[in-house]
Amino acid sequence: MLLLLILSLAPLIAILHILREDGTLVKESKIQKSIHKLYAILEPTILKSMNMLIKSKFWTENKIGKAMFKTLAKMLWFLPHGVVIDYNTVEKLIKMIAESGNGHIAIGPCVCKRALGIKEEPLNTDLTILYGAEIYKEVLKEEYRELTPEEALRLLKEFEDHKLIHELFACMNKGTWTFVICNCDARYCVPTGAYLKIKEGIFPGPFKVVVDIEKCVGVEDCGKCLEICSFNAIEVHDGKARVNDNCMGCGLCVEKCSGNARKLVPRENYDSPILKREFLLKILPDYPR
Repeated sequence: MLLLLILSLAPLIAILHILREDGTLVKESKIQKSIHKLYAILEPTILKSMNMLIKSKFWTENKIGKAMFKTLAKMLWFLPHGVVIDYNTVEKLIKMIAESGNGHIAIGPCVCKRALGIKEEPLNTDLTILYGAEIYKEVLKEEYRELTPEEALRLLKEFEDHKLIHELFACMNKGTWTFVICNCDARYCVPTGAYLKIKEGIFPGPFKVVVDIEKCVGVEDCGKCLEICSFNAIEVHDGKARVNDNCMGCGLCVEKCSGNARKLVPRENYDSPILKREFLLKILPDYPR
């Protein structure tokens, strides 16, 4: 109860921010760092508890249980939520942090896998940034190491070969509390699992995939998009793969497409609690105004 009280009051007492809506970087407040240190310590317990709900048929398949689960998830709005981003967006963000001269980047084990006791590789996929990198290096000294921007970008590209989804996470449903780029395995990621069950935990990214059906070589000759998509966004009609409204914009299927039939396009009137349009215009100058 003390943790819930502290976190629910945090928006009122956090004075300085990390990522402003206008796309600028500023230093975090001491209070903000203290609150997040507490969360970093309790994070495994929180993730285990949420995973138990995700795995329970009562909470995800029973109408009453599902409604209760969804209500609980909305009440926990202040806990970390993620937004799916493609490689180009995450690359621009890393470069922006590097150019700022005061941004930290560190890598450590996937917090969901660590909380659930899963050892499957790749394990070190938790790419903490800004104040998040400082906090996790302090709280988990033996598990996190500093990265250069170049190392971070190389790893992010490698993660895509393992079907890992880039998700930018922030607390308080605000980009001003951005602290990590998770590279999520949908089989184990707790927030992604919650989204797949009750549409809570993560948000769609600023882009979506469109398909040129004439270029699609067909699922019998390719079908890579079906293998790589974790969001049930691929539908097959007349032997060819199309994209439905479930697309979250991770872009993993774009590079794997044998016929180069896919591309990412901006979502119309896009706005999310974490990635505001002003910030997107800062890191993606070509993003539609």
